[in-house]
Amino acid sequence: MPRYKPLFATLVLAACAHADAANPLSFVTETFGDWKDRLFGKPRHPVPEMSAPASGPIALSPGTRVSFRIDDKDPENDFSKGRSRYRVIELPEELEHAAVRVQVIARKNPAGHGNVVFKPVLYVVDGDDFRAPVEVKPLHLDIRPFRKSRLLGCVKLDKVQRFAVATTPEAIGKSYESEVREAVRAPTQGGFYYATDAVKTRLPFAATGDLVIEVTREEKAGKDC
Repeated sequence: MPRYKPLFATLVLAACAHADAANPLSFVTETFGDWKDRLFGKPRHPVPEMSAPASGPIALSPGTRVSFRIDDKDPENDFSKGRSRYRVIELPEELEHAAVRVQVIARKNPAGHGNVVFKPVLYVVDGDDFRAPVEVKPLHLDIRPFRKSRLLGCVKLDKVQRFAVATTPEAIGKSYESEVREAVRAPTQGGFYYATDAVKTRLPFAATGDLVIEVTREEKAGKDC
């Protein structure tokens, strides 16, 4: 039996080398592309997307997406992270654990050139109070042809039936900065090296914005989606 060990090890190393050549980052961590496809890619079954009413609470069933805008007509509240316009999402029942997938749609800057984005902060509604804020981070920039640029993020909430979507005023005047594509240097199967440059983008934060939110039931608690 021991004489087969070197052959087995050689086969394992060869398989790893082939996989590593196909995806040089696969053995380091889950890439943004993997994460995006897992959480925001095309699902096995179509996910209905509805448009929210212009005002008031937004009823949302788990497994359904809703698109909505937070604008100057929406109510304001003095949250723990500052005063902000907000909208409330209402689920049909309390979820012990939930994942909230958030898409922030970039829109034209009403005060100048370029685009702006909204920095989302979630507050679980607990009776007449709001729990500690949960900032949607990290936010990843998603740029694809024939669709609006957007930021993608996902956070976990526990014991939630209603939560407010707001922002933090300290973000206004600052900007989202991210690398669209990471710089990569890796060997190819032929023994050569290839490299890609990192591409950065900058999007100012605005007090209002356009979002798409989806809530799914989760089996257990945890920080990461």
